[in-house]
Amino acid sequence: MTPDITAKKKKIREKMLAVRRAMSPAARAAADCSIAEQVTALPVFQAAKQVFAYVSMPHEVGTESLLNAVLSAGKRLGLPVCRTKTHQMDFYRLDALTELTEGAYRIPVPPEAPDRLLIPDADTLVIVPMLALDANGYRIGAGGGYYDRFLAAHPEVHPVGICYAECLTDALPHDIYDKQIACCITQRQTEEYHAE
Repeated sequence: MTPDITAKKKKIREKMLAVRRAMSPAARAAADCSIAEQVTALPVFQAAKQVFAYVSMPHEVGTESLLNAVLSAGKRLGLPVCRTKTHQMDFYRLDALTELTEGAYRIPVPPEAPDRLLIPDADTLVIVPMLALDANGYRIGAGGGYYDRFLAAHPEVHPVGICYAECLTDALPHDIYDKQIACCITQRQTEEYHAE
C-alpha cells in the first residue's frame, strides 16, 4: 500500500469514527436492530450452515442481536481469533455469549479448542465489518487487513458487509489488496455491487 493511500484511509477512518460518535445511542440501537433483521432475512443467511461474525467494539455496527439470532437459528456461529504476527485470523465455534474471553486488541474471542476450529466452505456466510463503503463495494476497515486476507484466501464463502448508511460514500481509495464486497446491509437498505 502506498503512503498516499495509507494517509487517505487514515483521514477517512477519523471522519467516519466522528460520524458514528455523532449518532445518538437510540439511533445506533435502532440501526443495529434493523441491520440484524435484514441480515437474517437474506436467503444466503437462511441457507448458510455456519455464520462467521464478530463481536462488535464501540465504533462498529452492534452485533449482539445478530449473534443471538445465529445461535437461535441453530447455525454454527464462528468468531475470529486474530493472529497479530501474520495479520490472519481463524474462526472458532461459539456456543453461548458467556464463553467469550478477551483476546487480541481487547476483542472478545471464543474458546480456541481444536475441536471448535471451523473450516470455511461454500455454506459459510461471513459478516464483514467496515467503517465505510463506497459505490463500487470497496470498504475501509480498522486497518489490519485481516478480512481482505481472509476473503482472498477463501473465495468460496459468501461475504455480507454491515455498515451504517451514514458511512456510505461515493469513492474510497483502494489498492490491489482491497477486496470488493458484493452485498452490504445498512439500516435503510441492502446494497449490491458488481466487481470491477
